[in-house]
Amino acid sequence: MNILKFILLGILAFSFQAFAFETVKVADDVYALVGDLGQRSEANLGHNMTSGFIITNEGVVVIDAGGSIADAKAIHQAIKKVTSKPVKWVINTGGQDHRWIGNSYFNKLGVTIIASEACKADMIERKDFQFSMAKKNIKDKFEDTAPVFPNKTFKTSYQLPIKDKQITLLYTGGGHTKGDIFVILKKQGIVFTGDIIFSQRLLGVQPNGGLHWIKTLAYLRDNIKPHIVIPGHGAVTNLKTALHDTYDYLLMLKNGVIEGFNNDAFDAFEAIQELDQSEFSYLKNYSNLSFRSKNALHMAQEIEALSQLKNN
Repeated sequence: MNILKFILLGILAFSFQAFAFETVKVADDVYALVGDLGQRSEANLGHNMTSGFIITNEGVVVIDAGGSIADAKAIHQAIKKVTSKPVKWVINTGGQDHRWIGNSYFNKLGVTIIASEACKADMIERKDFQFSMAKKNIKDKFEDTAPVFPNKTFKTSYQLPIKDKQITLLYTGGGHTKGDIFVILKKQGIVFTGDIIFSQRLLGVQPNGGLHWIKTLAYLRDNIKPHIVIPGHGAVTNLKTALHDTYDYLLMLKNGVIEGFNNDAFDAFEAIQELDQSEFSYLKNYSNLSFRSKNALHMAQEIEALSQLKNN
């Protein structure tokens, strides 16, 4: 009876990890951890995102620490299945909870945790709210998770001190959150975008966060020009698809709001009802009207505030 119970627990544990995220080999030594497109939950450990890791001669670079200490442990287990090399660096690509809350696990391993200055400030500002929501969503799987902030920051760019891999961290103004960065492997034509790219899933526009996000995406298109995009949400993809799911959506919001203002068709609050977003109905979470409405409203308020500033 005890043996049968042990086997069943093993099967459940395997299924649980498989549901939390899928490990996908993108290129030699580069892996994506593709998680749930839905919401944070006890089942997915808060890993409703895409993260990853890079294997180098000097150790492993983890891209995003996970949404809980349990998620961070699962990430480490996924790495151990691929390589015996130790984790040496953790990069927080942004200030969203699942990008950094798992830092406490990796901090105990003595790793260097890196983020942009803007990202660390965002973490500190929103920490209490993020931890409160994570405890609510992840429940018992959030136990023992504590806030640990990056121990190394940079303003605009940073080159990891690794001889066999050229890994560049670049901040160009943020995306979904204020401190979002690119992790660029130039020689391989690969970029980890964190929450700068949402693929297969409808993005969320934060207050005063849409216009600079568009500029950051234009920089990705015009300057980085990767062949492979590992997004912050969704499957590994190409630049064209990544830009359509994110840049084209934001541009649609911006242009639709401006057109409405120019035609006196609606004010910021009417925008949430009048703007047609159906071109992007294929994206996960599109059916959530509140989600779409907030995106249009936040874009409208930002453009309206900018217009008033220019007129004063």
